[in-house]
Order: sequence, then structure tokens, then C-alpha cells
Amino acid sequence: MTKKGSLVVVGTGILIGGDISVRAKAQISQADIVFFTVPDDISKQWINSLNPNTIDLAEHYADGKSRLVTYNNMTESIVDAVKGGKNVCAAFYGHPGVFVYASHQAIKILRSSGYNAHMEPGISAEDCLFADLNIDPAASGCMSIEATQFLFYQRSFDPYALTILWQIGLIGDHSLKLSQTNQYQLGMELLKEVLLQYFPEEHQIIIYEAATISIFSPRIEYVPIKNINNVVLTAISTLVIPPLQNPELNQDILNRLGISKTDIKEVLSDKN
Repeated sequence: MTKKGSLVVVGTGILIGGDISVRAKAQISQADIVFFTVPDDISKQWINSLNPNTIDLAEHYADGKSRLVTYNNMTESIVDAVKGGKNVCAAFYGHPGVFVYASHQAIKILRSSGYNAHMEPGISAEDCLFADLNIDPAASGCMSIEATQFLFYQRSFDPYALTILWQIGLIGDHSLKLSQTNQYQLGMELLKEVLLQYFPEEHQIIIYEAATISIFSPRIEYVPIKNINNVVLTAISTLVIPPLQNPELNQDILNRLGISKTDIKEVLSDKN
């Protein structure tokens, strides 16, 4: 038997008021209580205009406090409200399932306890990135990964695919604290070292930050890899590494399929 109280997690998108879906907006308006995490006061005011019964989850943040502890506190607040019989909406900036620990945890906990809990999609920073930079991730393939994970783990890296490194402004930080740590500068040096194993030092990379208000432009800054550790970054900065070039064709596979290099070039030409 489904228990009283429910949760729907929604995304507000990147541009406040402009990116949110009709379904997500309706969920905010109809909820008994809305928990939210958004980037600025204008966004907070907009959510309050839809539903005055709101709680800002940012109250759980504190200088020097582990982000994991903060995220668990957020999760507890949401779960407790649902178990108290409330129809809860949790609204998160961007897509509510991308880089949002509390949304996934709350849904998992509540479903295991017999409550209705689901997520509605939203426009993410990655969606804005592809539009603002005029990049099609299908053209070369795409690796999208948190920057510190990229450094910490041994992974197969493909310089012929587009690479997106999230939270580049916190690279090397294993403490999960909000501010840049002493590891940040070393992390940038190590990232530069890793990238120079695959790319020439003049290879142009992009620092990207999506615009949250329509009157502002996104940050799109091109720099060569050799200067990467001199760039000023923030917690919302993303590093975009364009592919080196097209990879070599697998001639053995092409021969077995009866396909010529000319055929491949014609297909690629049609796609572009």
C-alpha cells in the first residue's frame, strides 16, 4: 500500500523562469511545500511567486563543511517532510538528476519505504553548452566527467572525442568543501601535464559558464592548454576540450563490410 506523502523532483533549468517545463512549473505550484536550491535571489523570488511555502536548502551549506554532509542534510529534510504526510516538490537548478546527490538519495529512500517519488527532467548546463558553443556531441563522441574524477581514476582517454570536465574550479579537491583548497593549483598543474600527453600545447580549449539570466551572456573563453593554470575559474566553470582531429579509420573493418574510405567521407559530409 502506498503511504501518504509524495515527492516529485524537478529542474528549474538554467535561465530562471525560461527553461522550466510546464509539468515542472505545475508541480512547484501545486505542492504542499517546496524545497529548492537555485543560484541567485532572482531565482528564489521567482519560485516564491509560484508557491509561498518554500524552504531554501542552501541553509545547510557552511564554510568548511563537507559537501557530502550538506547533501545528506538536504536529503533528510526532504524525506522527513514526505514522511510527515506532505506532497513535496524539490526544485534544483538545471537538471535535477545531474550533479544532484540529494535528489537521487531522497527518491531511493522514499521508494524503498513505500512512498511515491519520481523525477521530472530539466535543461542542464550541458544542454546550454552544446547550444552556446554550437557543438554536436554526436559528431565526434563525447566524454563528460567531473574534473577531479578525471584525474583520480585510470580511464581510457580518447583525444579524438569531445571532452567535458565539470567543476574544473575545484579540481584536485578530495575534501568535498565549497572553497578552493590548496590542492587546486596542483590539480591544475597535473591536468595540464596529462593533457599535454595527448595534445600540443597550443591546442585551444574552452572555459564555459552558462548564463543564468537572459540579459547576460555565457562565459566562453578560449585558451591554449599551455596557459590553463593561469585562468581564473569559479565553482561553475566547465572545461571543454575539442577533439584533436578525426581518428584513423579501421581499414580491416571497412574491408570486411565492403566499405571504402570514399563512402565514409561522403557520409560524414552529409552529416555536416
